[in-house]
Amino acid sequence: MTQIYKNKKVMYGAAILLLAVIIAVAIPRFMQATSTPQYCASCHVMESQYEDWFYSGSHQRISCVECHLPHNNFFNYYLWKGLDGMKDVLYFYTGMIPDPIQASGHGVQTVQDNCVRCHEEMVSRISVDAMHCWGCHRDNYHTMIHSR
Repeated sequence: MTQIYKNKKVMYGAAILLLAVIIAVAIPRFMQATSTPQYCASCHVMESQYEDWFYSGSHQRISCVECHLPHNNFFNYYLWKGLDGMKDVLYFYTGMIPDPIQASGHGVQTVQDNCVRCHEEMVSRISVDAMHCWGCHRDNYHTMIHSR
């Protein structure tokens, strides 16, 4: 092999390694940054939902993703984080934001599942199949869920 060919292989290998390191560091930090309530509120159409959450009291200690993303497995969590995130970006930058903002069928089920997941001991004594948790606990949730 010629010296130039060896140098190119080393350069390509180094570039791939550098890219892998950047991705390994950047993706977790990006995921962490986009999981904060402050990030969710950075979109001006979510200001009232953020204020509802901020002043709600009991749920103030948890982030938006605790309720709004599925927690049944790692793959499902990141799949829906990506899908919902891209949908939100598309709606925001195209101006196609629904008024009022409402949770999708999947979103409603995800929130219900997360209520049950966090309050499992409490809800074990009642039927959660007959109605949504926010049917009784309206003051704990945003107006977009109230309308369902």
